[in-house]
Amino acid sequence: MSEEEKKEKATAYQSSWPRRPERPWERPLPSPTPMPIIPTEDVNRILKQILDRLGAIEKRLEKIEKLLAEKAASSI
Repeated sequence: MSEEEKKEKATAYQSSWPRRPERPWERPLPSPTPMPIIPTEDVNRILKQILDRLGAIEKRLEKIEKLLAEKAASSI
């Protein structure tokens, strides 16, 4: 087979569709580790602590808002 025949044969089988770009290799995701079983009482206790802390933060923010409102009113 001559060089010209090889070129013709190679061009005859080329697709008119553009070649899809190859994606880089991606590492597979690790298998998920199971969560430890936490007793319901502990979960409820932790949630109550969080709510108590949020309540305390809310009270402090209200005090700060009052102080800022008083300063704004007195400076006008």
